[in-house]
Amino acid sequence: MPRYSLFFKLAIVIIAFLGLLDTSYMTWSELSGIVPSCQPPFDCGRVLSSPWSHVGPVPLSAIGIVYYATILTVAILVFLDASERAQDFLLVLTTGGFLFSLYLVFVMAFVLNAWCLYCVGSALSSFLLFSICIPLFLTVRKRNLFHFFYVQICKPIFFLLDAEFVHNRMTEIGIFLGKFSITRFLTKILFYFSHPKLSKKIAGISFPNPVGLSAGFDYDGQLTDILPSVGFGFATIGTVTLEPYGGNTKPRLSRFPRSQALLVNKGFKSSGAKVIIARLSNKNFTIPIGISIGSTNKKYTTLMTQIDDILQTFYLFEQSNVRHSYYELNISCPNLSGGQPFTTGDRLERLLSRLDKLKSKKPVFIKMPIDLSDTETLLLLTTAAHHQIAGVVFGNLTKDKNNPDVNVQDRALWKDRAGNVSGKPTWNRSNHAIILTKKHFKERFVIIGTGGIFSPQDATEKMKLGANLVQLITGMIYEGPQLIGEINQYLTYKTVDNGKGTMYESK
Repeated sequence: MPRYSLFFKLAIVIIAFLGLLDTSYMTWSELSGIVPSCQPPFDCGRVLSSPWSHVGPVPLSAIGIVYYATILTVAILVFLDASERAQDFLLVLTTGGFLFSLYLVFVMAFVLNAWCLYCVGSALSSFLLFSICIPLFLTVRKRNLFHFFYVQICKPIFFLLDAEFVHNRMTEIGIFLGKFSITRFLTKILFYFSHPKLSKKIAGISFPNPVGLSAGFDYDGQLTDILPSVGFGFATIGTVTLEPYGGNTKPRLSRFPRSQALLVNKGFKSSGAKVIIARLSNKNFTIPIGISIGSTNKKYTTLMTQIDDILQTFYLFEQSNVRHSYYELNISCPNLSGGQPFTTGDRLERLLSRLDKLKSKKPVFIKMPIDLSDTETLLLLTTAAHHQIAGVVFGNLTKDKNNPDVNVQDRALWKDRAGNVSGKPTWNRSNHAIILTKKHFKERFVIIGTGGIFSPQDATEKMKLGANLVQLITGMIYEGPQLIGEINQYLTYKTVDNGKGTMYESK
């Protein structure tokens, strides 16, 4: 774990000491019956003699002495490289002090209409201490308060409710948070982690970090304003289809907690390409945004008709003013009425031959199935290698109802339910496909690893196996949105060798 620089540690000690002097002077003045000297526009006497300046008979300044003395003691322990527990305690103290200072500033501004110079000084000290401790909040993640709050409090409540209902409410919250600079900033304080080491240029795209949001979460491109603040280095919208589709028959989303999985049956739920293009046109994205494209979920009379449907969506985006960075061709969703028609070599060949003629300005990645045999997977990869395909994503949902990584009880439930499974049951198969691709195609493809990432170690493992980037959804739902920052922090201070030299060097 990265430690405070000497400057930050020393600054905390100095500011805490100044806060202690400030509150000590106010307390001495109170006990001596002296009104601290204040020049206009300050009116210290009015503020310090008001009922708001005391808790019962005890002046707030005396409580401030205890507060700053405690911070000073803990800060010295942190300065001397004490345990993480001291750092956690310091974070809690400074956060509480900052919030209480906001309350007192509010009282002075809107209740008393008067300001005390020394109270403002104390509030400033609290703000500075909190601001300096933000880096600590962003680095002490694995066992921090937010992780505990999500896993132990929020998730049990969420899991009592319908999964799609929760998803829709979280989307609405995300839309709201993305609308305002202040809410984006506060979200960034809570979740964001950045470091220059994490930035990489892959397939001509500059990624600020290698952790992305998979397709299947932001169906209609409504969350692009908030996702960077959560910490994602890129995000894929969709899957987008040419025609709107309201989704398969409910339930479309449910959980298998014993398997750490979701049962997904959305079937390319989409508002349609034209609506999404209108929403995203001329937006400036702060991270690379990809568009996942698939065929409209309906019956087709011929394969060429289905190919035309897909190509029309590509064409609309190519001619649009959407400033996306890449495409993701989804050939592997198992929840469509027509199955997976492009998971055979000859059919994929016909699709990619037509796609080549479009001469896309953006790189194209293929979202791959994970339940095929090695022979079948290699045939798809060989086909893709002969076309203008920049990379592959491994992979999509597992549709194997005998998958040994699905809990036995969940397998029994699954037999009577529509949909296919994400999360931990896709972990081994995704990893195997990454290894297979790396072994046979070396650097021909950019590899994006997704499936079963629930921890920083999981993301690191996928990169060691050969993935250049990683994506997740289910891990975030089970572990909390702070997982993205945890992964980025872990990658910054660990060494990951992906077979192409060191990708991230330890500090």
